[in-house]
Amino acid sequence: MKINNVGIDFDNTIIIYDDVFHKYAVQLGLVSPEIEKNKQVIRDAIRMLPKGNDKWTELQGLVYGNYIGEARLADGVGQFLLICREESIKVSIISHKTVYPAIGSKVNLQEAAKEWIELNGFYSKYGLSPEDVVFEETLEGKLSQIKNRGCSHFIDDLSEVLFHPNFPVGVKKILYSQSAGWEDIRSHLFK
Repeated sequence: MKINNVGIDFDNTIIIYDDVFHKYAVQLGLVSPEIEKNKQVIRDAIRMLPKGNDKWTELQGLVYGNYIGEARLADGVGQFLLICREESIKVSIISHKTVYPAIGSKVNLQEAAKEWIELNGFYSKYGLSPEDVVFEETLEGKLSQIKNRGCSHFIDDLSEVLFHPNFPVGVKKILYSQSAGWEDIRSHLFK
């Protein structure tokens, strides 16, 4: 299948928060410093606490908002974006992200993410424009954007997005994970 328009999820696909979740979960006394620096492991541990779901939701709001500047670019995504730029392949960032956290301070999560994108060279270095970045309040909105933007391929860390019944037909699904990271995706797509 010809690659002409790659859609990419944002959270945990382009941007990695493991260290940030670890730092603030420890600081807030939600987990011990010895816990693995892994978002899923930290999430599962916090959810086991009394009112753990609320505590996890509040921590997410802090990390995705106030502390997003401490998160890092996923290993290899920069090289992938540079190849797309060289090959004139359109790239869109399409993500499901609410405007405000469900619990906690009312920081605009979408604006915080857009600022992180700009500060990390997505416009200046990788050739995207602000119009190539869209955050949708709902999963249905995200799936509609994938279709409406004419993505030939879509990369996401969540299999439930890629295998959702309403995922656009004909779009090549690529699962990003720690075992199949950006280097694997790059070598698979650009043989």
